[in-house]
Amino acid sequence: MDPTSKLFASLRILGINPKMETFAERKQVQKLAYLLDKVSGMGFNFSYNWYLYGPYSPEVTEKIFGVIEGREVVRSDPGVLVQEDLRKIERLKSFLGNDINSSDKLELLVSLHFLMQYLKDPRFVLEDIITFLKAKKPYFTDEEISDAIGRLRTLDES
Repeated sequence: MDPTSKLFASLRILGINPKMETFAERKQVQKLAYLLDKVSGMGFNFSYNWYLYGPYSPEVTEKIFGVIEGREVVRSDPGVLVQEDLRKIERLKSFLGNDINSSDKLELLVSLHFLMQYLKDPRFVLEDIITFLKAKKPYFTDEEISDAIGRLRTLDES
């Protein structure tokens, strides 16, 4: 199964139509692609690096715009997914709740997950990650960061 079809089918199940017309829409799609790939384990295998608004994949942007602009054709119906994929998507949808529509809340969750996963070097502790995050994203409050960390921990436990 090609990852682009799988991504579009997954977004469709999440109720997201990746129009990519506004910055918030582009950020939302990037963060949902990350969550589907790296948290839910959908196996897209896109690579991500740290950018201004957290983890960013140029490949995701290229794939989405390729479909929108008609350079790439995909099957986006849920029939392209296996039952296990559907279970993963529903679990993510339940975890996100209304936050699925907030590109800012998605940014915070994805940024923290990325930092917590990719900075697993024993020299780093959670306080270092929070300090880094606050330096890069001072618009998130201590309470928002604490809540997001707690939510991510519950996701890991389930």
